[in-house]
Amino acid sequence: MIRQIKYEDGREKMADGIHSLCGTLSLEGGILVKGSYTFSASEVAKEMEGDDSYFNQGIRLAAAAIGEINFLTGCGTREAATVMDSLLSVCIKKAASGVNPISFARDLKEASESLEKSIMEDLHSSHQSKADLIGQITKDPQITDLVLQGGEAGELVVKESMYAETRLEITKGIRLDGPLSVGGAGTMTEVLVLVTNRTLSSFSEIYPLLAKLGEDHLFILADEIEGEALTLLTANTKQKRLHVWAMKGPGMGRRKADIMEDAAALTGTRVFDGIYPCEMKDITPKMLGRAKTLTMAGSYAIIAGNPDSNDISMRIAGINKKIEAPETNYYDKQKLRERIAGLSKSAPVIYSGGDTLVQAREEKRRIECAVAYAQTIERYGIYKKENLQTLMLKTEAEVILANVINQSIKEPEISAWLLALIIRKSCSLLYLWLTTGAVLVSSGYDREDMELIKSGIDVERLRG
Repeated sequence: MIRQIKYEDGREKMADGIHSLCGTLSLEGGILVKGSYTFSASEVAKEMEGDDSYFNQGIRLAAAAIGEINFLTGCGTREAATVMDSLLSVCIKKAASGVNPISFARDLKEASESLEKSIMEDLHSSHQSKADLIGQITKDPQITDLVLQGGEAGELVVKESMYAETRLEITKGIRLDGPLSVGGAGTMTEVLVLVTNRTLSSFSEIYPLLAKLGEDHLFILADEIEGEALTLLTANTKQKRLHVWAMKGPGMGRRKADIMEDAAALTGTRVFDGIYPCEMKDITPKMLGRAKTLTMAGSYAIIAGNPDSNDISMRIAGINKKIEAPETNYYDKQKLRERIAGLSKSAPVIYSGGDTLVQAREEKRRIECAVAYAQTIERYGIYKKENLQTLMLKTEAEVILANVINQSIKEPEISAWLLALIIRKSCSLLYLWLTTGAVLVSSGYDREDMELIKSGIDVERLRG
């Protein structure tokens, strides 16, 4: 006999999970998780999960939908959670009134597609200044001014600071984070640059190049520096027989390769692999790059080269194409913008400060949200909530969706792209919740039965 389950109870528990997560994320500010404030839906969801699998499934579904919005835009967590929570309440009432959930889910999906299309066709430039848009999130005029100043100077990057004060620094060149392997802190001009994606361990391999340097200064950026090469370079540099500084390339994998290629392009050289166009021992000073200035500190180095070259312009154009690609998420875009900042004439960096590391991280996230929101509005425009009232809403589902948005979004204007994503992901979440429940209740199969059926097993014979 086919095992029956009380799926209505399970569906209610899934709804409780969605409500719980959305209610928490719709609050102002970050959520304290294990001593750190976070805006991450997935991190909050993990801490809220309990013993009930249905409740946990509801939390995970909501976290996935909200997380994807934040993944693509870098903001919108609170707005998305508020809309989902309100829309779920409407769906629960409709389901309780005896409405066919499959039919209502289909209507809701069609309504979301229609409303999303109307929003993207009715874009406007915001009448609010960029300062007002950023100030809505930062809630601090001084931080807003720093963001505006940084944005005017170039591609703005936000990082954590070790100090209590939030500050803006504008540098010229590529910043390479990490300690120096060879050499001490200082600033030099007209420095030769060797970039190699190899591990330097043999001193004899680079000795022919060092012998040709004379009084020239050399900066080495390598995949790794170890063994004999590290020992002898350090010893000769300390005794001032060589004027050499060296460090390991920052990052990992593709990101490390990109940074090293950027540094090579900025200084007018290439990344040497020891094979093409020649072996390491055959490299000459003429083949090396040249940095106009090299600034070295305990935890980073800054290389300033020639940002006006054609190679740099082509490289920046290629990075911009990656940023504009639909599949590139917000966080990858931020890393790409960091590269553009380093290749440009100036690289503005805001260091978010706080009395504690927790405060610094919360400040960093708030600034990032402000910058991301302003960027989406600059690129896609805004949508005015009052325009919802002028739309020709044809179905009950469209009316419900428009009312939920109107009641859930506080500001009279919102990023059009962000609103379209919220509508799409919210309705997809509720469509899944409605149809999954209907299928299991109407068929009488539980979750294990459904998995067996998908695998081609005759459940009727197995259970009989």
